[in-house]
Amino acid sequence: MKKTLIRALSFFLTLSLLTGLLSPLAGAIEYEGVESITVDATAALLIDLDSDQVLYDQDADQQRYPASITKIMTALLTLEAVGRGELDLSTEVTVDAAALTDITDDSSTANLKAGEVISVKDLLYCLLVSSANEAANILAMTVCGDIPTFVDRMNQRAQELGMTGTHFANPHGLHNPDHYSTAWDIYKMTKQAMTHATFREIVSTSYYTVPATNLSAERSLINTNALLTSGKYPGYTLSGTIGVKTGSTGQAGYCLVAAAQKRGHTLVSVVLGAENPTDSKGNVQRKQFSESKKLLEWGFDNFTSATLLDQDSYLQEIPVRFSSETTHVVLRPTQEVTALVPGTYDKERLELRLHLDADVASAPIQAGDVLGTVTVIYAGEEYAVVDMAAVTDVSFSPFVAFVSSVNTVLGNIYVRLMLLIALVFVIIGFVRRFQEHTKEERRAKRQQRLDEKIAFRQREAEARQQDEALAKQEKEAREARRKEELLRRQQEAQERQAKRAQEAQERHLRREQERQEREERQRQLRAEREARQAQERERQAQERRRRQEAERQERQERERRERQAREYRRRQEEERRRQEEARRRQQERQERARQERRRQEQADRERRRQQEWERRARGYDSYNHRGNSPRPPQGRRPTGRR
Repeated sequence: MKKTLIRALSFFLTLSLLTGLLSPLAGAIEYEGVESITVDATAALLIDLDSDQVLYDQDADQQRYPASITKIMTALLTLEAVGRGELDLSTEVTVDAAALTDITDDSSTANLKAGEVISVKDLLYCLLVSSANEAANILAMTVCGDIPTFVDRMNQRAQELGMTGTHFANPHGLHNPDHYSTAWDIYKMTKQAMTHATFREIVSTSYYTVPATNLSAERSLINTNALLTSGKYPGYTLSGTIGVKTGSTGQAGYCLVAAAQKRGHTLVSVVLGAENPTDSKGNVQRKQFSESKKLLEWGFDNFTSATLLDQDSYLQEIPVRFSSETTHVVLRPTQEVTALVPGTYDKERLELRLHLDADVASAPIQAGDVLGTVTVIYAGEEYAVVDMAAVTDVSFSPFVAFVSSVNTVLGNIYVRLMLLIALVFVIIGFVRRFQEHTKEERRAKRQQRLDEKIAFRQREAEARQQDEALAKQEKEAREARRKEELLRRQQEAQERQAKRAQEAQERHLRREQERQEREERQRQLRAEREARQAQERERQAQERRRRQEAERQERQERERRERQAREYRRRQEEERRRQEEARRRQQERQERARQERRRQEQADRERRRQQEWERRARGYDSYNHRGNSPRPPQGRRPTGRR
């Protein structure tokens, strides 16, 4: 009963820990020595896909509109139907006109037409690569027959995955007030979808060519995830990106769930409600990509993978009672703990706290019995609580248990006190009896006791003879039972040997069948891979031809523009030279005019000076004729030169 209670308690403790690890946190997590960041979006989440460790949380449990991220659930249900054998990726589907009724003109499509025949695989590529809304409706009708039934299954699957904050109203994600989810629920849905190899292959595809159908030529699809390819939105690619899906509506904003692999770990980011503002130069900033890239790079740059608890190295020994085989039993963790730790891993910051159910374990113990837990703490943060289980069996010894119980009882001070009191009373009674009886009474009593002893010995001898006879009978009976047991064991050994031989034969047949199936799967995979490689080579060849043609046209256009530019520059240079020559001539004419004006002004000044001198000379002459003393004219005589 005690072991059952201990195991139940350990189970619930472990369940509580896992629930705590899997539940979204209230706000952004702060790490010592790691620079915190803020994501410019209404909700964001960053999780290690391998351990479900939350590295960043920003309103991850708040309900938001998921937009086209909804298509992950649509693809998941389709692939699960394929896994159950209800569909095949090569199944040809005829597009029903009803699947195109609720598709708006401004939403993303692959231009599928009513009556067009296309495979389930190509529909999945249209759904996840180019985010075609009509492909979601077509797949929903293919899986369940009609869209409402498929939506009900979407909500049922969401509840099975623990997506408690999610409700779907359609398979494509176009806005509906009753269509919502959370960043945490989107991660759960994405994690389940990433378990399917076909899903991982599709969402990691940058370009895909849909083969020609009965109503359309080949379609070239470009992935809308700019972290994966720069085909639609250059400048946002992130090395190691493996998917997964974009989404945007006017009400939901711009959303992206992305996954990337580096150094053996896969991180998944969810960004909801981002904006696409325009900077001062008129460039659109697509923040669903830039913020996701910033969040993933922050995770890879600031966290290191470390093994915090190793099953083979962390062994603990505790004492055992009630066993004659050993006095100690070795415990080891039931699982290994590997996590992402902030900064560089420092073993000095690791703390392992051992919690035992009891200081001394009690036999019997079986290998695998949980006898305690170990709490893994790094840098003050608790990462896991792991059960500590026995490595070997320890048998129970009744004699050792009895001796231990007696020692425990005698070791009690109250028991010792009671025995001492009883001994005192016995001594007192013996003294009183000795004093009350006379010597003769004692002699008579001795004789009586002697007679009683003789009679007792006679009865004891008779009883011993009877016991010996019974012991002999029991010995014969035990020998007979031992022979029967030996015979039964031989029969059981023969049966076990026959059963093992039969099981070995069945295993051999099963392994042979599995080998044949594996070889068949490998042949199919090789054939599919060769077909894909051939398609990829053909697509690459077409792409090279288109690229070469585009480069040739671009080169011709560039040469034409360069010739036009050179001609335009030549004409401008000639015009500039003509204008410069005209300006120079104008300046020369102006300079000559200025010089001419200066010469005229100088001549006028010289003439006026000459006239003034002559006037003064005439005044002197008249003054001299009157008999006055001679007085020469003032000023110098004009020379006519400057």
